[in-house]
Amino acid sequence: MAPDTSRARIPSPRWSAVAAAGLLAAGCAFATNSQSPGHQQVTSAAVPKLGRVLVDDKGRTLYLFAADPPNRSTCFGACASIWPPATTQGPPGTSGGAQAGMLTTIARPDGPRQIVYAGHPLYYYQADTGRGDAQGQGITQFGSPWFALTPQGQIQTTGSAHGGYQP
Repeated sequence: MAPDTSRARIPSPRWSAVAAAGLLAAGCAFATNSQSPGHQQVTSAAVPKLGRVLVDDKGRTLYLFAADPPNRSTCFGACASIWPPATTQGPPGTSGGAQAGMLTTIARPDGPRQIVYAGHPLYYYQADTGRGDAQGQGITQFGSPWFALTPQGQIQTTGSAHGGYQP
């Protein structure tokens, strides 16, 4: 007699728990890499040791990765866990000294669209926890340095929090 295959097989509670844990972990990873859900605002603020640079609407410093070619991100996986991309789920906006004509987005395979300013994909630094923090300035990680960006779209190479790159 052939086995009955007409009934759906119900997964065991153990496998359901494993699947739920995996989905939860994936959601946490996405949340870590998407510190700016919704419509993101890019503005500028005076950050200690850096001067006026780009920040988000909560005052968190935004960085560029010197290894990125124009309008393309090369930071994924481990890199994006330390340097989460600044993302938006809708059109980003500007305020303060940030210029709307320099703002655009690019597609990422791992989440919402990434914000780009003057051709530079923007990121946060995981160790920056609040307004005015700039611990990532001048750090070389993942093969290249990271810098804040001025409202004019220029790389801010001075004021390293770690005595890093100075031209």
